[in-house]
Amino acid sequence: MKTLLTILFAFVALHVSGSPEDMYSIYDKDGKYRDMQEQMDQVFQKREQAERERETKKNLVLGLAVLMGLVPLAYIGYSIVKERTWETNPRGTKQALGIALMGGLLLFVVNYAALYLKIIYESEFYQYGPVVIGLVIVAGMIVLLCRSMKQK
Repeated sequence: MKTLLTILFAFVALHVSGSPEDMYSIYDKDGKYRDMQEQMDQVFQKREQAERERETKKNLVLGLAVLMGLVPLAYIGYSIVKERTWETNPRGTKQALGIALMGGLLLFVVNYAALYLKIIYESEFYQYGPVVIGLVIVAGMIVLLCRSMKQK
């Protein structure tokens, strides 16, 4: 019987106290808890907004890098179609498309890496980025030139 009355009084006490905000206001007279809760909510909102912005930037970088990587392939493809080189020189046409594809892939990788690193590591990128990008471009050009020289 005592247990039943204790449980009944506990439920009545919980029911009388009302909402969680009312319960917190009983113990939080000066409003510190509410201020801390509002600060935490602001921090979470800022974090979510920063993640959305970062995701948008990553998608933009990917799109730009793909477009820049397609430029050599589109230019060579346009020249091939305009001059109809596949009829007179099919082997050279295949080689030109292969080199344009590799050059476009190299441009995509370099541009994507550069833009992505610029977004993530802003201050460090300005120190080391141009040197690394220059070395990658030079190495890629050497590889492509060596391949084109071997094929001649």
